[in-house]
Amino acid sequence: MYKKHARLLLLCFLLLSVSALAACGSKADNESAASNSEQSTTRVYKDFSGHEVTIPTNPQKIVMLGDIPGDLLALGIKPAGNDWLGEPYVYKSELEGVVDIGYPHNMEKIIELAPDLILQAGYGGDDEEKIFQDMSKIAPTVVFNRDAVTYDRIREVADIVGKKQVAEDWITSYESKAKATWDKIGLKPGETATVYLSLGGDFYVMGHFSLTMSLYQPQGFSASEKVQALIDKAEPFSLISQEVLPDFAGDHLFLLSAPGTEDEKAAKALIDSPLWKSIPAVKNNRAYLASISWNASDPITMERFLDELPKIMGIK
Repeated sequence: MYKKHARLLLLCFLLLSVSALAACGSKADNESAASNSEQSTTRVYKDFSGHEVTIPTNPQKIVMLGDIPGDLLALGIKPAGNDWLGEPYVYKSELEGVVDIGYPHNMEKIIELAPDLILQAGYGGDDEEKIFQDMSKIAPTVVFNRDAVTYDRIREVADIVGKKQVAEDWITSYESKAKATWDKIGLKPGETATVYLSLGGDFYVMGHFSLTMSLYQPQGFSASEKVQALIDKAEPFSLISQEVLPDFAGDHLFLLSAPGTEDEKAAKALIDSPLWKSIPAVKNNRAYLASISWNASDPITMERFLDELPKIMGIK
């Protein structure tokens, strides 16, 4: 009798042990699956400023801080909010519906948008780290290199938002289109160009920044000697007086201003001045007045500029 009860007790114990082990195994499997699922939907990214941030692998709602929302549009992503919507972008209609979060930033608006990722343009400003810390309280925030050349920057942004191949496809397409444009223009080796900007009552000469990234290409223009000096010092632009404008002049001149503004009036007054008319490029009919909208380095502006450049230069 005792042996019979002992066997029953042993059998019950074994059954309970197996059940417990199965339950533990199931719990461990569930925890492992949950962990793997979490790892697959997020990743740790080290940004331009050195922050290590856990970000979504496939962000669905992005707020961009910076003047180049075209970077996201080129990757097939429309930002939920942006702080530079007042700019005269050539793709302004494509930003309809994007919320203006203002500057200084309207934190309540950003919170209402409930972004799962915030992209912050890094340019070395004194307030950059404070902005990062403030934004990080709302959503994962990543700083990218605003001043990088377009190819490097679009690759960086694409890496952050999980669109690497889209960026590579755009670069391939752009290079093919750029070759066709430069073949059409037919520059001689070593021809130089200078970009001037009329803005806020002042004149600027552009270094390797914005429009010049479209012009200073392997098949395109080179920089004049003084502009190259700016580029070598990593100066994106320089405020200059009218008197020294000729010192920076290349074989071709591009004078930019906002149409219908006082800046355009100032540009046209410069064009009518003896100083401007004394520049060799002007005498050779190689000076062009164009919209400030082209003074950008995002992929959309650069690609559309390839269509516009021959028209600006009077090439059919």
